[in-house]
Amino acid sequence: MFLFHRKPKPVILPRTQHNISRRDIDPDALKVLYRLSQLGHEAYLVGGSVRDLLLGRKPKDFDVGTDARPNEIRREFRNCFLVGRRFRLAHIVFGKKVIETATFRKAPDPNAAPDDQGLYQAEDNTFGTPEEDALRRDFTVNGLFYDIRTFAVIDYVGGLRDLKARRIRAIGDPNIRFREDPVRMMRALRFAAKLGFDICPADLRAIRRYAPELENASTSRLCEEIQRLLLPGATQRCLRLAHETGVLRALLPTLDAWLRAAPAHRDQTWASLAALDRAAAAREPTPAVAFVALYWPMIRQTLAQTAPQAPEPNPKRARAHLRQARRAAALQAFNPIIHKYRLPRAVWMTALDIIEHRDRFDATPKGTPSDGRFIRHPLYPDLRQGAQLIAALDPARPAPDFAAWDALHVRLAPHGALPNPHAGRRRRPRRGKRKPAPQAPAQP
Repeated sequence: MFLFHRKPKPVILPRTQHNISRRDIDPDALKVLYRLSQLGHEAYLVGGSVRDLLLGRKPKDFDVGTDARPNEIRREFRNCFLVGRRFRLAHIVFGKKVIETATFRKAPDPNAAPDDQGLYQAEDNTFGTPEEDALRRDFTVNGLFYDIRTFAVIDYVGGLRDLKARRIRAIGDPNIRFREDPVRMMRALRFAAKLGFDICPADLRAIRRYAPELENASTSRLCEEIQRLLLPGATQRCLRLAHETGVLRALLPTLDAWLRAAPAHRDQTWASLAALDRAAAAREPTPAVAFVALYWPMIRQTLAQTAPQAPEPNPKRARAHLRQARRAAALQAFNPIIHKYRLPRAVWMTALDIIEHRDRFDATPKGTPSDGRFIRHPLYPDLRQGAQLIAALDPARPAPDFAAWDALHVRLAPHGALPNPHAGRRRRPRRGKRKPAPQAPAQP
């Protein structure tokens, strides 16, 4: 007797039962979808864009999934560039916008991984079907497809159910999926904080258990995900989850140990991150400002412990010593993440400048040439936001007159910004060896 196991049918939500409209989809993404569909390929809107559209949010970007192979996509789009070594992706460029278009792929065979890697997957380059592509994704809410032909939402993984329950759940066994790719644990925390969802209890237990596995992930991916954990508007909740689950201990052990040393340390840090979330409503903080908010309570304690006993009588020299002390304390706090994860120089140097020059805003601007150069500095918006953030955490100190600085900034902004000192210097092109001058023919 033979038993045949049927695959579960996908849940298909017709247009009349969901709120996604083509008016909410980027026009250039629609061009890509229509073009691939007209050529006879399957073409779906995939990933977080479908999730955000169903939630009534504005997607940050739009990704496309298709059964067309990368070389086929490149032949059909003149503005297409293939990127990636592990798996070829098609980047279809419209001005400064990129529509990432990927061929459906399937999860790699765990039995094919080398023995020394365990479950960690370093390769992911096998083409597959739409169902296999959905099953190899990280979370159910990210495994939804939008079909441009029928305008229906296709769900192979139970994402619609979890979206309704406001729940983050891994596709498959979380004990396996988080060991295959430990960065998924950080993504689970980020999505839960960003969307205001709860993490499935089984997934939460797996994160607590396998947080040390983050050591297996690549340094560049961890550096990128750490900066994404400090996402605008939900930084406090995200870092709280990272601290409670042990993820922060695996990523930033020095900071985590400082938070666990005393309840006051945690209260100060959560208050600093809450102020950062409030500041995001006016202007999205850069990673440098976010790192200042995260580390400022620790840096402030270091400054208090290393303050000189006898005050410097010379005011100018006292300010110089204080700036040097701030820079040294900030560098001491940032050093572990700089060396372990190779944090971009532009990020940590800007964070150092914010902390070192925070007292620059204490004086009311008078419109002097020095004030003009300071305001026209390309880092001025970060310096201004960082100084206001630090001032909000120290109510005993007189608040700077930020309104006067803003008024001067509005008046001088049309004159343009000065060059960024932390941007990489443009090297002059190397000259090739000069060709020897042609010799005159010998006289007979």
